[in-house]
Amino acid sequence: MTGPILVSTPDLRPSLLSVLHGLADRKLIGRVATTISINPALAGSIARVPWAGPRLAPLLRRREVPAFLDGMVDNIWAGELLRNLSSRVANEMVTDTIFHWAINRFDETVARRYAGRYRYVYGMDFSSAATFAAQKAQSGYCIQRQVSAHIAAFVAVLRRECGRFPELVTDYHRRILRTAEKHMRRRAAEHQLADLIVTNSDYVRSTFIDNGIPAGKVVAVPTGCPPVDATGARRGRGSGPLRFIYAGQMSLRKGFHYLMQAWRLVAFGDRAELWIAGGSELDMENQIAAQAGIRYLGHLGSDALADIYRQSDVMVLPTLSEGLAHAVLEGLSFAMPVITTAASGAGALVTNGDNGFIVAEADAEALAAAMTSAMAGRSELPKMGQLSMERARAWTVADSNAKHARVIVKFLEAHG
Repeated sequence: MTGPILVSTPDLRPSLLSVLHGLADRKLIGRVATTISINPALAGSIARVPWAGPRLAPLLRRREVPAFLDGMVDNIWAGELLRNLSSRVANEMVTDTIFHWAINRFDETVARRYAGRYRYVYGMDFSSAATFAAQKAQSGYCIQRQVSAHIAAFVAVLRRECGRFPELVTDYHRRILRTAEKHMRRRAAEHQLADLIVTNSDYVRSTFIDNGIPAGKVVAVPTGCPPVDATGARRGRGSGPLRFIYAGQMSLRKGFHYLMQAWRLVAFGDRAELWIAGGSELDMENQIAAQAGIRYLGHLGSDALADIYRQSDVMVLPTLSEGLAHAVLEGLSFAMPVITTAASGAGALVTNGDNGFIVAEADAEALAAAMTSAMAGRSELPKMGQLSMERARAWTVADSNAKHARVIVKFLEAHG
């Protein structure tokens, strides 16, 4: 076997690239198998093409290979290309079928090309079953990256919420529940084959242990906070209505429907506003429009969202199932008090009563009580926000990457 590590991932999302940068700095990566990646020079040339270039530029940026991975990437592109094309023209059933075919094709190709060539495989959740099986057959080791709660925990939450709120159930939710058993079987195979599972929060780790995964092979490395914003949020200073900000998909998983219930309960009138930034999987536009004090901003780019954060006072995210919610990390980096649940994965980054409020999940009354406390204690919000900023500075992306690399090195040393 040659080494040190083969990374197998269908995409190079920013959060993963950050982790890989930390591993590359330690010279731990031998090869990265992915679907479609583009050399930055080529992406720049395409982006300059009249008419088509500007339209393709955002897609190209998401597929660019950073310099630290130059020469390490193997593109297994055919399945992903078909999946992208089908998502634009086919119905949901066909798209879902092609998605699973593309994931299986990628996984099986990685297994065929690389199993046994590297002593260690670092694979992503839901795309590593065949690769892990082939790697173990060659007496290799498997490390899995996990950035969401155990699938059984998530499905249990979704089933509960669909039962409580049938009027909010969509075809998307039905499709998830219809395919849940197949998804759980695939993930169960990966979890059993993995020698080490690296989760992105203590909450995610706890859901794995609760679902029978041995505690000794699950390690939590919380995601780091973005750089602290130089301006920061308003966090209760000045006059005018207190402004709560919800950032993220309006979904059952993120508990958005409980936020709507809580907003009715608090009845702040003109003393407060709720700003909502993000797309939606729920048909709640009429409910949003019917409630006073709500401003729906839709999906925003990063610069526009940063400007909204600076105008806000309190982050609120009553999520029911996460890995570690990026919105919470952003709220801390913008020096905001944060109202959220333990299921956000925030862990020690948000302490109840210090720099925010941890409320019970799926409890609109508890959420309303926390929002009322923030309103009543407006004069304390600047101090709470200052503590959020200190937490963000104390746990950065660099800190997270360094700990992640240490975990991997320790595992390699134990199995070298």
